[in-house]
Amino acid sequence: MQSGSMPELNYNIELDWQERALHYGDGLFETLLKSNHEIPLWRKHIDRLRRGCERLSIPAPATNWLAERVAEESRDLENAIIKIIVSRGRGGRGLQLPASPRASVFVLCYPWSAPSQQHHSVSICKTRLPINPNLAGLKHLNRLDYVLAALELEKMPAVTEGIICDTEGFVIEGLISNLFFINQSCLYTPSLDFAGVDGIMRQLVIEQADKINLRVEQGRYTSQELLESAECFLCNSVRGITPIVAIDQQQFMPGDYTGALMAALNPPAAIV
Repeated sequence: MQSGSMPELNYNIELDWQERALHYGDGLFETLLKSNHEIPLWRKHIDRLRRGCERLSIPAPATNWLAERVAEESRDLENAIIKIIVSRGRGGRGLQLPASPRASVFVLCYPWSAPSQQHHSVSICKTRLPINPNLAGLKHLNRLDYVLAALELEKMPAVTEGIICDTEGFVIEGLISNLFFINQSCLYTPSLDFAGVDGIMRQLVIEQADKINLRVEQGRYTSQELLESAECFLCNSVRGITPIVAIDQQQFMPGDYTGALMAALNPPAAIV
């Protein structure tokens, strides 16, 4: 398929009750920031979407066609959150795939302004992520574990994000963000080989770290190792990097390394 050709898919259709995204969470999504009429991380989001479609054997929409659809849906918004959902499409009863799969694409847009809260107070959730290398790293539509963790946070109004661990007790990420912590000029981030989402901003942070003399290690870390860190922060492609100032009862101060990464990578709308 040529990058500008019309893909074989359904676009922003009225939701069909046989949609596999509804029955099985059979699909992927991307959440993009549009700021000052631009989507600065567009290429990285689309590359990740295409990689995810390849892993799940879902036909990927053509890049130029999708860019036109996103521009059309968000044309009246200077700043917006854009959500792209790609589903395997319609199917009958049961797990058997349709004979001629035709992906469905949905583009949703929401007005956006920079959040007033410039740091996070977090809690380590009791809900655990299952270890599943088949889906690790993917931004797939199966998010029920995160929904259960979010229900925990509803009972803690002072908490603005949660940290979720896997079933073996190792920290993985925030509910809508990736996790980093710093000790002795080393930037640590949990491995996503077994669970979690490989975030766009996470990759940018890893690339930027070398420029400020931070070595990077990815591994399996306990919550105690996180609590013993000098600095810690969460990141995603909408808010950028947000310092953590408290994990449950323990307080933290945003540090110089976190500040340097924020200055280099945060979207302009996120900088106060």
